[in-house]
Amino acid sequence: MKKLASLIMIICFQGFTVHGQSIGELKKKAEIQKLKADNYPKSEFFFGANLNSNFGTLESTTNTINLESVSMEFDNFIPSFRLGYKYLLNPEKHHGLFIHFNRYSKKALKLSDSNDFNPAFDTSFNEIRAGVVYGKLQLGIGKILDDQVLSSSSQEETASYSLNTVGLSYILFRSNDLSDPRNLSDYWSVEAGLNYVSDFEDLNYTSFSIGFNYHFTFQRSLDLDDKIWLQKRTFD
Repeated sequence: MKKLASLIMIICFQGFTVHGQSIGELKKKAEIQKLKADNYPKSEFFFGANLNSNFGTLESTTNTINLESVSMEFDNFIPSFRLGYKYLLNPEKHHGLFIHFNRYSKKALKLSDSNDFNPAFDTSFNEIRAGVVYGKLQLGIGKILDDQVLSSSSQEETASYSLNTVGLSYILFRSNDLSDPRNLSDYWSVEAGLNYVSDFEDLNYTSFSIGFNYHFTFQRSLDLDDKIWLQKRTFD
């Protein structure tokens, strides 16, 4: 009987200990989630759609680019679709890095009765771009993944070109408030941008874009003060 009683006491003691540890772990997990909710998310996945003015020719010589020759056509807009990722090195100030993929359509949305629309490129194409995020500004450089064929209006010859891109965009509106991390859940934004496309030799194009993006935020991490506080606190 004594052995049985001792065995029962040992089992009860172990069960109580395990139960206490489980409650402590649950309390700690709940506290960690609460602390993370008060911190800024460091990562975003986003997707969206843009309307881009037709790529207007920018005149250039061997050593100069004539900025006065910038021309953009606003009678027709080329739609594009975007998928990207953003990593914030300083989430509170929204400073970090981004990379995104763009798919440009070969068909344009016609906004006037003019039949003079001449697209700069003959086909739809894909672009990959990476760069920096600084608050509401984004600056990136990229590459058009498909060599573009340009048809000469004066000759029947065609030529294929490898093109690079540079883009600057500014967020006109976002649906959440950067001042409070608890409000930084998933959000949508409207942005406007300028794009420069070139082979860095003979061809130079510019385009204006306006777009809508939806952002999924995640990876809310603990800061150093939170980690120190958790080490000092007990969860009995």
